[in-house]
Amino acid sequence: GLDQAVGTAYFPRFIVTMKLERKAFDKDGGGTASLITEESEDLWHLFNLVAKGDTVKASTIRKIQREGATGSVQTETKKIMMTIEVKSIEYDAAGDCIRFSGRNCEENQWVKMGAHHTLDIELNNKLTLGKDRWDFMHLQSLDAATDVHKTAEVGVILIEAGTANFHLLTAVLAKDVHRVSVSLPRKRVTTTGYDKALVRFFEQVYTGIRDHVSLDLVKCVVVAGPGFVKDDFLTWMIQRATQTGDTQILQKKSIFVTAHASCVHRQALKELLADEQVQKSILNTKAAEHLKALESFYQMVKNEPDRICYGPKQVREAVEKCAVSTLMVADSLFRNANVGTRRQYVEMTETVKDSGSLVHIFSSQHVSGQQLAQLSGIAAVLRFPMPELEDIDSDAGLSDDDGEGAGAGHGTAEMGDEDFM
Repeated sequence: GLDQAVGTAYFPRFIVTMKLERKAFDKDGGGTASLITEESEDLWHLFNLVAKGDTVKASTIRKIQREGATGSVQTETKKIMMTIEVKSIEYDAAGDCIRFSGRNCEENQWVKMGAHHTLDIELNNKLTLGKDRWDFMHLQSLDAATDVHKTAEVGVILIEAGTANFHLLTAVLAKDVHRVSVSLPRKRVTTTGYDKALVRFFEQVYTGIRDHVSLDLVKCVVVAGPGFVKDDFLTWMIQRATQTGDTQILQKKSIFVTAHASCVHRQALKELLADEQVQKSILNTKAAEHLKALESFYQMVKNEPDRICYGPKQVREAVEKCAVSTLMVADSLFRNANVGTRRQYVEMTETVKDSGSLVHIFSSQHVSGQQLAQLSGIAAVLRFPMPELEDIDSDAGLSDDDGEGAGAGHGTAEMGDEDFM
């Protein structure tokens, strides 16, 4: 997870996670959790946590109509606390916001019961989430979202002459955090003007690293691009840090690695994660772990096709026979609008985990999650061959009559392409 608040200004280097202020669960599994969303990643966790039918209580702005003594009606805008039963959910990754739409379900002097309202939850907002039943995956998501031991995983700077794009890759997000753009003059016979402009550019990139990459938390910073600018910058950066006595950069210089990328745009992140040298540097990160699990799966497809299965029905059959050694599930399957279907995915995951086998929950915000989505969002490597699974349609949903696709989401999820990796 990403543990520092990423903004446009300098941020202190300490660990921050979604704050769990209070939780209260009853013996039947129902209950509430009060949370504060402090970071972009918290909103993504919240999107995975809230389902249709849950209640969300938060502060909101609403137009209130008041009747005066003479019978005239005045409209005023008021900040009030409201609790709604959620009907639809919209996730705006680029705008760091989640919109919960539904109906007022708690007595309120300003708003009548059943009135429609939309709550906007942004960064640093407090809310109380209520569920009739917190299942195994809900509790795991809550735990992951509020775990103080999370760390930012990998910083990536995609750089060429005059342009640098900064990204932070975490277990669930690929976040754009900063951009430097400086126009460089064309090289003439004398390169003084160009060299000065290049130094100015390097200085801005250097400042960008100090302000937007928490070197205490990232496991590695990959400086990548198509030409030699990446190497020149790294050499210049170490020299500058030595001259100015910047111990923070000097102590962490071993975490900086260079790699080739075909461009400085977002699609280069995918090729970087596949790069062997980069993989060595980011060993132990969730992103690398998931890519490795997928690679093993594809290797098995070639070598022992009877020891793999994918698609909800094939995997369910393998789980029932206690045949699964590694289960891979896309988080989008748990955001299923159909409660019964979601429960089946949760039970499969819990069964495999309880048997001591490996379970990987892939984020649909990551390249690995999108690859898994092409396999219908769920796949498994088996302990022993099960050739009979081939007779089961890998595209079929968990039940033929539930009318949902394997990756059905809840509400309307508006995820900008720029937040997909």
